[in-house]
Amino acid sequence: MLTQTEIDALLAGAVEVEEQDGGTGVNLAEMLGQPAAVPKDNQASGRQVRPYNFWSPDRFSKEQMRAVELVHENLAERLTTSLPPYLRTEFRPRVVHIEQGRADELLKDLPLGTLFHLLVFDPLPGRSVLIVGQEISGVILERLLGGSGWSDHKGRPLTDIGQALLKGTVEYMLNDFKAAWSKVVALEPRLEDSTVNQHWVQMMMGNARMMLVMFEIAIQGVTGTMGVYIPFSMLKPVANVLNPHVWIAGRDERRADESARQRTLAGLHKVIVPLRVILGSAELTIDEITGLRPGDVVRLDAPIKQDLPVRVGSQVRFRGRIGTIGNRLAVQIASVALAGAGGD
Repeated sequence: MLTQTEIDALLAGAVEVEEQDGGTGVNLAEMLGQPAAVPKDNQASGRQVRPYNFWSPDRFSKEQMRAVELVHENLAERLTTSLPPYLRTEFRPRVVHIEQGRADELLKDLPLGTLFHLLVFDPLPGRSVLIVGQEISGVILERLLGGSGWSDHKGRPLTDIGQALLKGTVEYMLNDFKAAWSKVVALEPRLEDSTVNQHWVQMMMGNARMMLVMFEIAIQGVTGTMGVYIPFSMLKPVANVLNPHVWIAGRDERRADESARQRTLAGLHKVIVPLRVILGSAELTIDEITGLRPGDVVRLDAPIKQDLPVRVGSQVRFRGRIGTIGNRLAVQIASVALAGAGGD
């Protein structure tokens, strides 16, 4: 607590406040537009005073903000590839907004019941917060529970099962976070906790400076948002490598994410497609068709020893020979059909 004499001295400019990072001092009287009493040692050194906003400092440059944006644009591309097999539907995110501010201001307008995912990116300090909009969370839950589309979840609190399913989705996304940040720093992301207690999250984050990266997501005809809140204290250790030129120059060295490829293949292996064997065809008159009776034999145009077309979906992909296995009919794949081959 300052005495009145100390306050008067500050306003008169007799006392300067030193910056925490070792920069030049701040003369409060000059910032308030009042005449300052400049110490003699300052007059001799010719040191210039520059204003510093302690309440809302801009810790990172525009270039560093752009580098973070590029990282998350890459994350959006990866999620577009990795999440559709997991959710069995399209998932299209894109970065639409990035800003910086205090945590209490950025988090205060979120609706009640929002699920906060606290992410840790070892070895970086602190935690970031991931928030998926309630509309998008509702669609994800519908897909994970076997539903075919979106239903109205507005005002409906998340159950423990719903929270667990959404936590599983976030954990599935962590490999994409790791790959997106790999050009900046080697990270090991993990989900520390998920909670709907907004007051606890705000108390934990306080009024720390944060960077918000906002995504717009389209899924099942529904458009919503996803936000990533990153504290400046987390990014400070890698501030010197947050450079868009370095990030772009390293694009050619990007290698395929083998784990994402394996997850995509695992999802494709579960897709069911119809497979049909065309035994042959015949041309009959209307009179012959109306005269057919049980036991009649229709002669097909395919010879017995000819390889028959095997359709996968609507395309002929293989040629096969008809036979039997036990008391069942079977087809043995004899060859792969030529590309662009049509139906017979």
